[in-house]
Amino acid sequence: MKKISKSIRTKFTLIFIGILSFSCASSLIISLAISRILKLLDINFYSHGQNITQNVILIITLHICVLIGSITVFFVTKRIVKPIKQFSDSTKEIGKGNFDIQIDYKSHDEIGVLADNFNKMVQELKSMEYLRKDFMSSVSHEFKTPIASIQGFVEILKDKNLPKESFDEYTDIIIEETKRLNNLCSNMLRLSRLDNQIIQNEAKVFSLDEQIRKTLLLLEEQWSKKNLDLNLNLEKVTYSGDEELMQQVWVNLIGNAIKFSNDQGCIDISLKKDKQNIIITIKDNGIGISEESKSRIYEKFYQGDASRASEGNGLGLAIVKRIIEICNGDITFESKAGDGTVFKVTL
Repeated sequence: MKKISKSIRTKFTLIFIGILSFSCASSLIISLAISRILKLLDINFYSHGQNITQNVILIITLHICVLIGSITVFFVTKRIVKPIKQFSDSTKEIGKGNFDIQIDYKSHDEIGVLADNFNKMVQELKSMEYLRKDFMSSVSHEFKTPIASIQGFVEILKDKNLPKESFDEYTDIIIEETKRLNNLCSNMLRLSRLDNQIIQNEAKVFSLDEQIRKTLLLLEEQWSKKNLDLNLNLEKVTYSGDEELMQQVWVNLIGNAIKFSNDQGCIDISLKKDKQNIIITIKDNGIGISEESKSRIYEKFYQGDASRASEGNGLGLAIVKRIIEICNGDITFESKAGDGTVFKVTL
């Protein structure tokens, strides 16, 4: 029975066999009734001395069978076509940009599965539309803020009586804001390329532990400024992959660990390899991630700590997650507000 309920072909075949059987049985019952009535009325048809009552009954039976079958097929077909018409009307609405529609068809057959998948598709499209609007809003905001800042300070610099100290201060702010804009554009272009990338560009063998050490040297100014202690436990590990993409992962993850660490804090970085995987953990004892932010940290432009919004643009972790996906790896994290965060990358 389960197989029958999941196969629309079998279901339709049984329906039409049922219609045929119902039509024949109904017409047979009616023809027997007509024959009985004719006998009771003692009506006989003769042609050239032959009794043709049975022929008349047979013709009547055939017509009744066709009539009953046609009516039954009409109503059954109408019921079968109803969900297909719903699909047609719904796709027109989706084409107009209306994603607040659902097809109410509960069944285990192919049309039922199609309806479920169609409803899931509409929900995904609705979610994507929301993300697109949210993305455009975020992009506009991220560009508007530094541009407005630059505009304001440039107007102040037009004042010829401006003291040199103020001039230097405002010029430094303009330089920082232009760097922020440049970084935002670079990250957006990088994320756009990654979204359209499925596999790694150039897979080559390189030393993963050495790459992490080089990343720490690149970020030395940042962790030195906060007087952070670095505890490294790096095994010698070689990895075959896109070296440039992996560099972006460590720059973002270690950069975040530095940014969200308290002064004179500590960052633990470990790298080890087992029989199947390479495991990298980056742990800080900084401010941590709040519960409401945990489900959103990989969203584009999302920044859980508003006080540090000027230090980034909320694209770093989105880039990291996409790169790890391209490398067929996995990234997880554990965090508690006020008690630090641990990111774990598995390759």
